[in-house]
Amino acid sequence: MTRPNRTRWIARGAALAAALSLPAAAATDTTVFGDPARGRALFETKQCVRCHAVWGHGGKVGPDIVRAVAGKSVPELAGAFWNHTPRMISEMQTQGHPWPSLERDEMGDLLSYLYYLRLFDAPGDAVQGAISFGRLGCSACHDVGGDQGAIGGSLDRFSRYASSVPLAQAMWNAAPRMQATQLGRGRPIPTFTGTEVADIQAYLREEGSRGGERTVLLPLPDPHRGQKLFRSKGCAKCHEGAGAVIDLADAALHRSVSEIAGVLWNHSYAMRDRMRESGIPFPRFSGNEMADVISYVYFKGFLGQHGDPKRGGRVFRDRGCAGCHTGEDAIGPDLGRAPVDDPVALASAMWNHAPEMHELMGQQGVPWPKFEEGEMEDLVSYLQALQRRRRASVGR
Repeated sequence: MTRPNRTRWIARGAALAAALSLPAAAATDTTVFGDPARGRALFETKQCVRCHAVWGHGGKVGPDIVRAVAGKSVPELAGAFWNHTPRMISEMQTQGHPWPSLERDEMGDLLSYLYYLRLFDAPGDAVQGAISFGRLGCSACHDVGGDQGAIGGSLDRFSRYASSVPLAQAMWNAAPRMQATQLGRGRPIPTFTGTEVADIQAYLREEGSRGGERTVLLPLPDPHRGQKLFRSKGCAKCHEGAGAVIDLADAALHRSVSEIAGVLWNHSYAMRDRMRESGIPFPRFSGNEMADVISYVYFKGFLGQHGDPKRGGRVFRDRGCAGCHTGEDAIGPDLGRAPVDDPVALASAMWNHAPEMHELMGQQGVPWPKFEEGEMEDLVSYLQALQRRRRASVGR
């Protein structure tokens, strides 16, 4: 096996090991995200793994779950499950498996596991990493491959890590000094885009001198620990609540660990000035703290974005929902009273009632409606607005 293929295999193996070996949650408060560890267990006990693989480990009947839905928000996952309901019902009936029910907390745990899987980076591209290393000016201050003459020293010590988090954490901790040096030398502060952090880490793995050390896999990041750190380090003062300066839920949506690390670095200079003005000390991280905080930031996108209620109203009509779920003659429950303020509970209700709805629609010759990207979030926003109007009319 060539070295590039071997290191790429090692990095993919790290993601697979993480997906299959989640530890018990370290925190007791799992109401914010659900519990990915329990979700991993449910993925097996509810027989999902019979049809769906995780990084190639599992069934082959359906798509690999990482490629298909990992990292999607709760409304997006609910829509994806709904769209594939007919095929799933048919396949499970063929194999003689009953449709598994998922209570609200179980659905939360399972969805959090599927969302957690996207947290892990693809291995990165070492060739692109070398290009980015030069373009961003890293080579002006740092050596790779054993040389020790650069002003910022060698980065070889990071070559033993499969993850880019140790590099990102070291950059963050050194940000005030690094940025002052760059400005003092008349150099622009580098800005990362796309997968550049992961690509540079891949470059360090390929070219760094590790002295025979084996690849190091970090402990799995814990979003619940990260939530506590996010608040104790002062991050919440600017990034949570009504006075949030930047909505990190939008900034982190559909981004992986290395991409979020890049976003944090890009804004570290402006954040440092604002924190100084507010009397907040610039936070430093040690151990696995940066990974935990990033995992918490990543999970801010778990519940999805606010949709457009007007578009949601059109989805409600065009997909035929209104025909069965409104009016005195409705054959289904009134969705204006559904648990839409709790998207996890809504996803659970949709899943548990799907077989009955599929049978009824088949009897009536009604085609199964499918949702396009973003439509579930719009539909939820419409139903929430509908409930607010009803509550307001009752209160008058």
